[in-house]
Amino acid sequence: MTSKLKLGQTLFLFLLTLALTSYLARQLQLMPPQALMTDLISPNLPPFSQGHLFGTDNLGRDLASMLWTGALGTMAVALTAALSAAFFGYLFGAVSALIGGIIDNFLMRLVDALLSIPSIILLLTISALITAPEFTKLLPDLLLRALSVSSYSDGLLPFFSVVAAIAATGWLESARVARALVLKLKEEDYFIAAQSLGAGSWHLLRQHILPALVGIALLEATLLTADAIIMESGLSFLGLGLGASTPSWGSMLRDAQPGLLAGNFWAALLPGLLISTAVIAIHLLCEGYMDTVSHGIRTRAR
Repeated sequence: MTSKLKLGQTLFLFLLTLALTSYLARQLQLMPPQALMTDLISPNLPPFSQGHLFGTDNLGRDLASMLWTGALGTMAVALTAALSAAFFGYLFGAVSALIGGIIDNFLMRLVDALLSIPSIILLLTISALITAPEFTKLLPDLLLRALSVSSYSDGLLPFFSVVAAIAATGWLESARVARALVLKLKEEDYFIAAQSLGAGSWHLLRQHILPALVGIALLEATLLTADAIIMESGLSFLGLGLGASTPSWGSMLRDAQPGLLAGNFWAALLPGLLISTAVIAIHLLCEGYMDTVSHGIRTRAR
């Protein structure tokens, strides 16, 4: 195991632990309710103040509690969006390549057209459409009841809206990668033999294509997690994220802006460091894994 892989695993497990313990603390009601409440008597306290390890923001909220709670919002959105994008993208690309012909050409031209749009513009457009008040009115009553929604800011709708917006921009490259892999796979002798023996498309997809794509899809999902963290932070910074009731590292950056005028730089520095740490950890994890695989291939070749 390379040093990159070890460091990436350590940092990523630390961030996952933050998110999981935050979820358990909320479910078991272990976090004091006043930890995230506005306290205008003590705004912009510096780190290591009495009762506030990392100080407070301009609204007097405890930064340590905000960072801890924000880990759950950011990591949950990023992981869900990355897995959704990788799953849909690889399935879309694999089916397109398997069908081939005019349908494959049409689907790939559609992907190319979407890829030609800058991702930030596509992300903001989809997010703005989903977060519009008219969007909630279009949803079936059964779905609204399942999500405990009466307006956009209620229930699980903001979470799934942000996930959908990020996944809708992240699956495109996965589809292209999956299509290229399947086209190469279709030239293999065992695949041609299976087709010659009368294997149907569903059998080929289930028995040969999907098992060959699982490992690469998981690696792609890991890389997409880093992109999803940046996208979620950007949406939250612009006010299109999870909402005021669910903190995230991106919303903390947005809320820290007024405090910067008062010299409260740590309110922006700390969530920024966690976002950077998460992205670096994921890239170290992927690079370390690729180095390990390459080393194994070279060792077997000798």
